Amino acid sequence: MKKRLLTGLMAMSMAASLLAGCSGTVVEEAAPSETAAEGAAATGTEGAAATTTGGGSTFTYAIAGDTGNTLNPLTADDRYGLMTCKVLYAPLYYINLDGTVDYILAESMEANEDATEWTCKLKPDLKWSDGEPLTADDVVFTINAQNENGPLLYVNNQPITVEKVDDLTVKFILPAPSASMFELLSAELFMLPEHYFADKGTFDVNMLEEQPVGNGPYVLEKYETGQYLQFKANPNYVLGKPSIENVVYRVVENEDTATLALQNGEVDAWMASTPEQLLPYEGNENFNIYNYTEGRVAYMALNPTSEKMQDADYRRGIFYALNKDEILMAAYSDPEFYEAGYTFLPPVNEYYDDSAVEKYEQNVELAKELTAGGPTDINIMYLVSDAQQERMALTIQAELKAIGINVELNGVESAAWTAAYQDKENGDFDMYLGGYIMGTDPNLYAPLFSQDGDNSFRYSRDDVDELWVQADQVTDVEARKPLYSQIQAMLQEDAIFYPLGSNMRTLVTNARVGNVEEAGLVPIYSIKDLSKLTINE
Repeated sequence: MKKRLLTGLMAMSMAASLLAGCSGTVVEEAAPSETAAEGAAATGTEGAAATTTGGGSTFTYAIAGDTGNTLNPLTADDRYGLMTCKVLYAPLYYINLDGTVDYILAESMEANEDATEWTCKLKPDLKWSDGEPLTADDVVFTINAQNENGPLLYVNNQPITVEKVDDLTVKFILPAPSASMFELLSAELFMLPEHYFADKGTFDVNMLEEQPVGNGPYVLEKYETGQYLQFKANPNYVLGKPSIENVVYRVVENEDTATLALQNGEVDAWMASTPEQLLPYEGNENFNIYNYTEGRVAYMALNPTSEKMQDADYRRGIFYALNKDEILMAAYSDPEFYEAGYTFLPPVNEYYDDSAVEKYEQNVELAKELTAGGPTDINIMYLVSDAQQERMALTIQAELKAIGINVELNGVESAAWTAAYQDKENGDFDMYLGGYIMGTDPNLYAPLFSQDGDNSFRYSRDDVDELWVQADQVTDVEARKPLYSQIQAMLQEDAIFYPLGSNMRTLVTNARVGNVEEAGLVPIYSIKDLSKLTINE
């Protein structure tokens, strides 16, 4: 067994909560139930094995959820739908965590002097999976479709415009300078074929009846609801035909079933969620373990809409009652699987700066003083299917009980969590747990806390809104850093958002799977480029 820590992950702006997919900017992941019945999922995986067994020509990945019969690459809003998009479609380029750029469909992307225009050159002789040429017309089609779908590619509340210069050249025109636009035009913005979608009248693809045309490493060959997705290599993929002929995503919702399938050789890869699940693989030469960060921020937030959370000192008192390390240890069991954080940015981010923020180190006496006379009965909402969140909630409950506050645990299903979270007028919950993945550019986090954006955390402060706009219009990194440092400090002053930190992801593979580092491990999609994987017999 080889155990590796991978930190060179692709950075991306992901969509408004696994709650809003390719068209937004935050991911809130609902974990599968650890006690889900094996039932249909187990039956489905048996069917997949019978259909797709191909020895060295097949890579089978156990995933914990089904994307559903209909896939829309503009609106996919869950981890597994996004993973499917990543198999079928390619972007113009990727931005890596260290700032380097991997050009995929694009050959170059250059800005004018004030960064209000970006010119993209496509690689020559690009083709779609059906052999049709991929040109600048497809890029223009994709950008216009995205702008019609939602305000992802907006600057100062105005959409960017796109012009075709020639078959291989596209110009993006911004209403104002924006340092974050380069990233917004990258990772999750998959290019779509105009000749396939234009006459459909919809971007929905019925995967039971259709075989979508794409430009990714693989094309969809077969889909069985709740059981598996089967892909075959795309010979027209821009980076070359994949080494492995077939890829199968097998739906295995129960984690015990999934780990047994890996140990029995029924699947080649699986994503573990706790250190305890790695015990069968530690010291086992038949498996490799890869730990990596997604740049995810786990948090506890206070609901400003709740009547019980109106007093700022009371909110600060709650924060001072908490012990961040105890909460993280309760959730993840091992310090190797998390890193504590103190701002809205993940610690791995270049702009992360906790030097001037209020860290709310635990101070029980101060917490009692600040909460005296305030509500003594409050509740916390979390995903009942997420074991880590449940352990966090229990620890928070115990720590607040020590200062005389009783916390009712309100574990809910994903749909209920989403409905409450999105209803900005809902004051029925006082605190809640969640997490998001955003990207490398700090402005991609603005919609979480800006009144001009989605304002996910219901935060209202005009001077912070102005700073978001100002910072995005500064293109020099060193000049931007003090502005984002100021935003990080100001947000923590108001005590509505309690960042916990970043947790690791862990991929376990059969030892016969090769080139994992070269393929790359990244947020959401897990594997950056499936075409680079190999199977070693």
